[in-house]
Amino acid sequence: MKKLLLLILIVLTYGGRAQTFEPHGPKTFVEILDQTFDVSWTPSGISAIENLKHVIILDADTQTDALMLDDVSTTSLSFKSKDHLSSSTATYSSLLHGMFQLVDINSNTEDELAGQYRIHPLLNSYAALNADGTDAVITDAGSYYVDATGGYLVFELGGSATSTTIKAVAQYEYNTTSGEFEANSGWTDQWLIVSGENVQFTSTEGNASAFYLANAHDLIDFSLEPGSAFNPSSIEWQDNAFAAYPDEVWDYDESALFGEQFLSEVDEAYQTQFGNTDAANTAASEALDEIETTLDEDGATLRYDKSVYLTFRDNLLARTFGANDIYNGKIGESTVEYVYFTNAADGDGVRHPFMVIASHNASDGPNFLIDVARPPGDGEGGGYDEQSITRNAILEVKLVKIPLKDYGLIEELTDNDLTPYGSLASDLNIDASEYDVYNYSGTSSNGVAIDGVVIYPSYNNNLRVAAADAEITSTGIHVGRGMGLHYHADGHGYNGNGINLYNESDYVDQDHPPLIGFSYDGIALFGKYEDGYSDMEGFGDELDDFGGHDHSSFGYHYHAFGGDITYEDQDGNTVGPFTQHHLLVGAWKGDINDIPGFNEGSTAQLKEDDIGRFAGASYDDSGDPDDPDNPDDPEEPVLGFEGEPLDQLKIYPNPSAGTFTVEAPHVDRLVLLNLNGEMLQSRLVTNGKVKFQLKASYKGILILKGEGTDRSFVQKIILK
Repeated sequence: MKKLLLLILIVLTYGGRAQTFEPHGPKTFVEILDQTFDVSWTPSGISAIENLKHVIILDADTQTDALMLDDVSTTSLSFKSKDHLSSSTATYSSLLHGMFQLVDINSNTEDELAGQYRIHPLLNSYAALNADGTDAVITDAGSYYVDATGGYLVFELGGSATSTTIKAVAQYEYNTTSGEFEANSGWTDQWLIVSGENVQFTSTEGNASAFYLANAHDLIDFSLEPGSAFNPSSIEWQDNAFAAYPDEVWDYDESALFGEQFLSEVDEAYQTQFGNTDAANTAASEALDEIETTLDEDGATLRYDKSVYLTFRDNLLARTFGANDIYNGKIGESTVEYVYFTNAADGDGVRHPFMVIASHNASDGPNFLIDVARPPGDGEGGGYDEQSITRNAILEVKLVKIPLKDYGLIEELTDNDLTPYGSLASDLNIDASEYDVYNYSGTSSNGVAIDGVVIYPSYNNNLRVAAADAEITSTGIHVGRGMGLHYHADGHGYNGNGINLYNESDYVDQDHPPLIGFSYDGIALFGKYEDGYSDMEGFGDELDDFGGHDHSSFGYHYHAFGGDITYEDQDGNTVGPFTQHHLLVGAWKGDINDIPGFNEGSTAQLKEDDIGRFAGASYDDSGDPDDPDNPDDPEEPVLGFEGEPLDQLKIYPNPSAGTFTVEAPHVDRLVLLNLNGEMLQSRLVTNGKVKFQLKASYKGILILKGEGTDRSFVQKIILK
């Protein structure tokens, strides 16, 4: 009986907390695309042929077939049965491949709308309908990667929405010398026609096909209607010119996250966790085990069970671009490159472990930025009317740290000292007596979503919820002056349309809403509670002012939630009440005062001697070189084994042209990995030495792991 009691105590106490529900992440956008879309649908025409209408282009006579993009990464189009849009055989993918948007050719300028349109596929907003001979195709119409094959047609749509002809009145081709789209002087009017599944053009107006422009929002509603919760003041779509792209836009393949500088700044010990391979996942899990052990030695604990962090990591790394809606994004590439766990100590020897997320700060699905009524201005010139406005997104590099250690919770709002960081309240000289959870928050991001995009407080820098100013998309996202994406609100709470950061499908057969983010105070963010899933754990437990609660022995955590808001606009008019759909309200409930390197989000932190270590940089301890028990040797953040003595480890030459020798007498095996965690070679160590010869195609940085019974090491190998 005593043995049984001891076993129970061990189970209850190991890892800090026992939890009664299993955390799960939401489906990625690529996984959403694979879901069945089986709903009853009777097409209805759009209210008018006008700018920004999202349409499904059907045949006018029977409305049984629809124009479809064959694949988001190809140029071909076809006309197929509308069963691909809505039936037992339809998927979100086939449906979204059949959605297009009419965009007036003057939308991005200060000129009046022309009533002439480009036609853009929803899943590829930087491409447009074009002609290749007589064939209708989709080509690049202005992404970062546009080349000599790029171009678009300009259309006039005659008739009504339920019976329209589609006439191409001009063609623009991309000139690689000038970097501009130039009119094809030889173009003559052409009309769109359908022959079987083929979509082509004819120069004979009498042969033109008639089309039915169905309202795409009848199937998936991502609209931003005036008077809705994301535009409660019914602000009109602003016709300012679009802001110019920043000068520092780069090719995805040239991201700093792939560069030698970043890879040389992150200690080799952590790079074994890079990638989404079995080896990298094992290394990450073992790192958390080691972190638990060292925290226990310090008398501290993880805030949550390790499964929470591994779930978050797995979901982040699973995300790839499923839509081409970022100016320099690439279909199929990862949105988040690395998620790794660090375990560095401060100058007093106290460990401060973090989950570090190296992200391109880009969502994996469509953003609908062009639909926003009043996006932020670029800050150039005078007032808003004189500024260009931000309707495009670019890739960024973020290096976000989430503390793993439980630093506790605050009792009073101002227990967290925001003096080093500033706050929305202090920026606008709000008296301390008026501080609340919305204005006593940082001035930029306060967390990160599970797609790798940073989250901002509900308030913007005007101390209004961003939705009140009609500056966010239906997904709750927008871009600022630098064109970097960030969330201000919960898109699922707004429309529940199935293609948001998280969706109702993520609740099925689950006992708790999905894990959708982390705040910089280390507290997890989960989706809102749905009335249709009232049996979920914590459903009836009230959220506090910070949007959080504790239940099921899980630990305090945040939830997305909705709350009614009434406010006074700049003209003194009362707006509301309307429902604000919060992700993170703003203020942090977790105690942030002892978190080193708090609120740092760029790779520049790796260069900082005092905080770089917590993001993964190598560092020296503060020992005394004359004290043999506390020398000033490099700190070894190797997780799980004692490190190979550096004076006995030799690698030469390094950098290498492909042939190098490793002397490591205390390990049994050497394993060579690429930065995706894939094994290139595995060699037994005989006589303490191994010579490697690699293919000439191997360039850049590789990782060398030494493995022994009680020794290990991890080192970079640079191939020239």
